[in-house]
Amino acid sequence: MNFEYILLKDFYDCCNVPIKLISSEFEDICKVGYTDYFDRIYPFDKINLEIKKNEDKVINLHLSLSNDINYKIVDMSRYNKKAGYFIIGPFRTNILTNLINQDITYRPLNCSNYLCNLILNIYEDKLKQSTPNPIMSPYIRKAIGYVHSNYKNDISIDSICEELEINKCYFCSLFKKYTGNTFSYFLNNFRVEKSKELLSNTNLSLLEVAFSVGFNNQTYFSIIFKKFTKQTPSQYRASAILSK
Repeated sequence: MNFEYILLKDFYDCCNVPIKLISSEFEDICKVGYTDYFDRIYPFDKINLEIKKNEDKVINLHLSLSNDINYKIVDMSRYNKKAGYFIIGPFRTNILTNLINQDITYRPLNCSNYLCNLILNIYEDKLKQSTPNPIMSPYIRKAIGYVHSNYKNDISIDSICEELEINKCYFCSLFKKYTGNTFSYFLNNFRVEKSKELLSNTNLSLLEVAFSVGFNNQTYFSIIFKKFTKQTPSQYRASAILSK
């Protein structure tokens, strides 16, 4: 299970309200609790419009549609600037409409802010659990969250420092102090772990796997993969298939 799915699944298990994570480009990253019906009524254009109207500030918006269909839009930037958005819903806030159609979970309107705080608190907790030291600099938490959400994209130490608005030398020192590894080691290790899931569970070519986890060429991907696993990607895939 990947980080995003576990995060959303914990939220869904707590409150039984569907939730999805979308990128800052409005592409689906992960979703939990959605059915075909929920996908059909999902208001892509309206949610995208609300985000665009408020993209320069932290978003915690309530979107109420006809027939008492509600969504909360939560900006991940509380911990990770421009990483994406949590979309909570649909849910109903009127118990009468819920009695008529019980396909959508009822949650009182005064609970909607609780839902927003819940997903952000779960997110923060997952970031803490993903590193050896739970007491860490907020810069390091944000950097780790950024990797979790953007590992498929081009990431460098310079770009992460620009994102966090922190001095490069200071950041490198902090990261090594709190995680025991360099940022590059952490990033490559995370990408390798993600590639293992694709090698084991998909028929993607090695080049496609490399691109899917943020490597820009297959040769470099294979070198890094072998460094961490002592196997080539092909050898790992073969052993994973045999073990099933």
